[in-house]
Amino acid sequence: MAVVTNLRKTEFTYNPEVIFQSEFDSDLLEFNGIGIGQDLSLLPTESVSEFYDKEDKSQNTDIKNGWILTKNGIQYVLKNGIVKMIRVKENGITKLNGFDKDYVEKLIGKPNRISNDSITWVWDNVVYAKVHHYKKRKIKIHFSTENGKVCELEIE
Repeated sequence: MAVVTNLRKTEFTYNPEVIFQSEFDSDLLEFNGIGIGQDLSLLPTESVSEFYDKEDKSQNTDIKNGWILTKNGIQYVLKNGIVKMIRVKENGITKLNGFDKDYVEKLIGKPNRISNDSITWVWDNVVYAKVHHYKKRKIKIHFSTENGKVCELEIE
């Protein structure tokens, strides 16, 4: 008789350190009970702080292509009404924002690639963060150029 194990999805908002575990799988991760590949029908509208529809058609949170940011710092990036990426920012990473790149690399190794998260104002290009890309984990960890600590996450 085969033993079937129940793979329980992990809720990031209670245990953000899960992204640094050796058995991490972004497909099993949940953010406010919602994972990548799902729609936002279970997200309470009172938890939304901002939203943007790329097509400028929506005046409420029934967005198909754009993003929705919740009050606890979880941003859902949508394509055709389905969550394609999750960004964790602001108060969503408070338990991780003391981690620097050396500590993260001890936990999960060197990134596959490093890029800049920047914006250009008039003539000046301002780099806000160094983005460490971990292809196998499907995550990008942003480290602030101000203090070298985690300042944002992207999970695909």
